[in-house]
Amino acid sequence: MKTSKFAAATLALACVVAPVAAIADTTWDGTAKYSSSIPLVGPFNTYDFSSGGVLLIDPINGTEANGYYQSFVATHLLNGAEAPSAALNSSYEITIAANFKSVLEPAVGKTQSFTVQSGGTFALYLDTTFSSTGPNPTKHNFSSDTGFMDGTVIMSGNILGGDGTTTTKGTTQSGYADLELQVTYADPSIYSSTPFAIGGGESSFLLRLNHAIDTAFINSISKVQSVTYDGTTGDLKYAADGYLVLTPVPEPGSYAMLLAGLGLLGTIARRRSARAG
Repeated sequence: MKTSKFAAATLALACVVAPVAAIADTTWDGTAKYSSSIPLVGPFNTYDFSSGGVLLIDPINGTEANGYYQSFVATHLLNGAEAPSAALNSSYEITIAANFKSVLEPAVGKTQSFTVQSGGTFALYLDTTFSSTGPNPTKHNFSSDTGFMDGTVIMSGNILGGDGTTTTKGTTQSGYADLELQVTYADPSIYSSTPFAIGGGESSFLLRLNHAIDTAFINSISKVQSVTYDGTTGDLKYAADGYLVLTPVPEPGSYAMLLAGLGLLGTIARRRSARAG
């Protein structure tokens, strides 16, 4: 009979905790109203950045380096499919800038792994002020290192950590980086979702170094976030193609469910201990 009661209690706990665990693993799905003159965007859960972003790696010593990334949003996605985002990069643009510190792991052959430390930051900027025309009317400019951080911050937060790997083949490198993000600010006048607000994100990037397809683009860049590239000191410029999948933060009621479940577990453990004694 005691076993039956414990099994029932365990099942009850699973029913309480499982929904909260599921919440942590899901994506934030919502819409964005960037301004009164811009059509509603979404629903979406992913910012897809340009395949022509740039990542500058600036070594601190033999194993540590600072990283500086900037790019712009090419489109919005919902579960991998393009979401409605009329007028993006024609009447408004969203740019991103991020910085972090990475640490190299011991190389294995031609493969180099690294970890991204906590403490980095990122921000998304909205710019609706330009009205130029042409094939590329956006304000940002990689060559002059301008237009990436002069808009209005619509989302910002911290880089909690990450990792990645690069593999060298001749003079080229190819690799990836995965980052875990914490969103500390998302403009409530822009983002709308039910029932959860944006709480974080998972960001992944493909990295290319010295690939012929990127030569003209990368060679035109001398600075990233005002940090000057200097190849003589070991600086590296990667072409970086990435995206940011947004994740939700549970509402207080969901935390209450989790705490109630943990409290139930504690009560069960104390009763079992008392019986054993």
